[in-house]
Amino acid sequence: MRFVVGFVTGIAATLAVLMSVGHFLAVEDPLRQADAIVAISGDQGARTATAVALWKQGLAPVIVFAGSSEDPASLPSAEIMKREAVRLGLPADRVLTEPSSATTLENATRVVELLRAHQIKSAILVTSPYHQRRASAHFARQLQGTEITFTNYPARDDQWDPRLWWAREPSRSLTLVEVAKLGVEVMGGLFRRPS
Repeated sequence: MRFVVGFVTGIAATLAVLMSVGHFLAVEDPLRQADAIVAISGDQGARTATAVALWKQGLAPVIVFAGSSEDPASLPSAEIMKREAVRLGLPADRVLTEPSSATTLENATRVVELLRAHQIKSAILVTSPYHQRRASAHFARQLQGTEITFTNYPARDDQWDPRLWWAREPSRSLTLVEVAKLGVEVMGGLFRRPS
């Protein structure tokens, strides 16, 4: 009987840990009005769709799409996102693009430069739920010393569930890779305050 109790307890504890990982990664703040919505590239469309849905709710007047292309001969991801957003009903003049960033750190660095250049003081950050924690940390670090604030709002992606991410592919692989990247960046000082 002790074996059965121990086994069931072990399974329950494992499931609790797996679910807590998903909820930890998908950090979300209460929504509030902002000057812009920032959506960074790297998924199959949920980030763009979520950004446009927020815009349609009147939460910000413009959307910033950020991201380059892995293939230099292709359109930047930011431009592809813009075209999809226009197809979803967003006027093209309500979009700013940052087409040169290839990593999350570059997204944060270059988007913050763009926000400053356009005197944008607040933004809603949209990325995949499993990527939100790490993206948030990069943006927070790049925004230190500025007056710009941001709110986290993970994309509404029906392919990723914070409770069941571990149960199927590709969400399991995406999440495990993200946890590994987050671990490497924590070890490298991402969350340390600059001296």
